[in-house]
Amino acid sequence: MSDGAPAGERTQARLERFLDELYLWNQRINLTSVPRSESGGRHLDESRSLLAHADPPARARVVDIGAGGGVPGLVIAVLRPDLEVTLVEADRRKAGFLVHAAAVCDCPHVAVLARRAEDVGRDPAHREAHDLVVSRATAPASVLCELALPLLRIGGRLVALVGDAPADAVTAIAAATACGGGPPAALAPGVLAVTKVAATPERFPRRSGVPARRPLGA
Repeated sequence: MSDGAPAGERTQARLERFLDELYLWNQRINLTSVPRSESGGRHLDESRSLLAHADPPARARVVDIGAGGGVPGLVIAVLRPDLEVTLVEADRRKAGFLVHAAAVCDCPHVAVLARRAEDVGRDPAHREAHDLVVSRATAPASVLCELALPLLRIGGRLVALVGDAPADAVTAIAAATACGGGPPAALAPGVLAVTKVAATPERFPRRSGVPARRPLGA
């Protein structure tokens, strides 16, 4: 329901509400190490940048792997309320924060899964069912490819915030190829993208913990 304020102001108010809750809960749960004074640039602007690079179509199904404190997935859900966003976070306390924050930020189109990404990738309700997977610093690029690509339909994309996208694009080639992805690409110095070009073989993702212990191509 509209409160009479312009849409942009309402969106910004919801983002500020999210940050308020993030830093309130951060006193009890380790959700972010970014100081509140830097949250606008680190949490909001980085999420906006990722969303601009990903440019998902209307009503796309989006997954955030390792959603943690809600960046970028919950921020994207606020910015694009037409999207169906699933936040995957194995830590149950963090997942509890995400459920709370989605409600406080009026995001009924957000679902939270307190499960490991490996398990979600084998769930028929999610395997090869999504248009976009996003993430920020969840895992090395090769590991992220194995976790993300099984969730994507052919033609869908992984778009992730990383530390060094050109370097990660090289190290992720083997994992991307093995899991049905095309060549990884650096869309910006800190944005990595992989497009799903073929079905992911049934053996991927491997069982919980294995991708991180034995990354493909390592």
